[in-house]
Amino acid sequence: PRRPNIVWIMADDLGWGEVGLFPANSTHGRLDTPHLDQLGREGVVFSDAYAGYTVCAPSRTAFFTGRHSGHFHKLGIDGASIAPEQNVTTLAQMLQSAGYATGAFGKVAPLTAPMQQGFDAFLGQVDQALCHNMYPREIDFEHGQLNFKLEGNFAPKNRDLCMAHPENYNYTIDVFHAAGMSWLENVTRSAKPFFLYLAYTIPHPGGWADAPDSPEDGNPVPTDLQYANREWPAVERDHAAVVSYLDIKVGDVVKRLRSLGLEEKTLVIFASDNGAHQEGGHHVGFFDSTGGLRGYKRSLFEGGTRSPSMAWWPGTISPGRRSSFQWAFWDAWPTLAELAGAEMPGGSDGVSIVPTLLGEAQDEREYLFWTWPGAGAGPSGYAVRVGPWKGVVPHCTSSAGELRPSPGDEMQLYNLTSDPGEATDVARAHPGVAASLRRLVESKNVTCDCFQCDIRRSGPPQAKF
Repeated sequence: PRRPNIVWIMADDLGWGEVGLFPANSTHGRLDTPHLDQLGREGVVFSDAYAGYTVCAPSRTAFFTGRHSGHFHKLGIDGASIAPEQNVTTLAQMLQSAGYATGAFGKVAPLTAPMQQGFDAFLGQVDQALCHNMYPREIDFEHGQLNFKLEGNFAPKNRDLCMAHPENYNYTIDVFHAAGMSWLENVTRSAKPFFLYLAYTIPHPGGWADAPDSPEDGNPVPTDLQYANREWPAVERDHAAVVSYLDIKVGDVVKRLRSLGLEEKTLVIFASDNGAHQEGGHHVGFFDSTGGLRGYKRSLFEGGTRSPSMAWWPGTISPGRRSSFQWAFWDAWPTLAELAGAEMPGGSDGVSIVPTLLGEAQDEREYLFWTWPGAGAGPSGYAVRVGPWKGVVPHCTSSAGELRPSPGDEMQLYNLTSDPGEATDVARAHPGVAASLRRLVESKNVTCDCFQCDIRRSGPPQAKF
């Protein structure tokens, strides 16, 4: 296919079960996501797509570098930030070099200087510690930080004030979206194809005041929309509303593309940077946010990394398709490079999923891999998926030098075809499968290093949901 415009919409902590086209079963009903549901019905929905990691910045690092966390050590990166002086080529730089106009709006972690790392335009937030206050006084513009004032947010603010008079405040999601849509209108006057990266900071929990003094306290949102009169805890009304608020923004992106006559020239990919969160007072079980998957954000189980991903490209992607092809964020680089006609730097862990996008047969990938500590005390471990099999090593046991997979690691084994909720460990029943997964991982020169582990949260046992 000819070089399309590319829009990547990144949600923050959106659970696999929080979009209507994915399974969930809650006594409180489903969250309303009509625009995402329409996007999926008009394109392809991926049942087995994954984020890059089980927490935000390392996941986005995988997206921008084409590497999974087992190979971050090869780039000398820490999974939390990438600075220009590290000379790590980013996905945005690849597209920029291929002649694309590039714009980023919202959360750009791990990039510390987006205008030097592949983006022609930027308005958003660089510092992750500041990202999750949705009513800040300043955000970041172009080459500066905290240099773009949001005048409405200098007034006293809390949940009651912000929701009583939303027109008086500047909600970051609205600011990011407006800037992105303005850039979209302008960039279409150029002959260049474009890459628009819309990285909303919801439904991640946040604070209503000013970081870092304001802790995460629910899901700030200007209005509770259709959930205002539900007899739910306020934090759950807000959570439902913020998911639907995100859905409305996605609907507006599609509407703008159609109004500009760009729908058949533009690939839109929607994904979440990790699994559902249980923070700020929200409970993952209230709406079955994981869709029945085990674990949630900060877990090696499926609920920590499975993403409600979908792709839309009218005239090229046939509507109404569901794909079980397994892919993860590090596949974005080779996929977009192929579509853009760009050179693909060596060393990526990814594969192009262009055949799958086009509805063509594609060979099953060799493996998918993530690191994170399992339950209980101990060092980091890993999860690996090959076909229907999922191996989970809670803690790597190597003691010499780097923390790496070793034959002594105790692996749990799950068949995701028959047991998508990872309820039954079948390692003893299939020792040969577990042994082959361990050998595969040991052959790949990976580490078990954990990234952003300093922000691990305590909570109920991961297996509960």
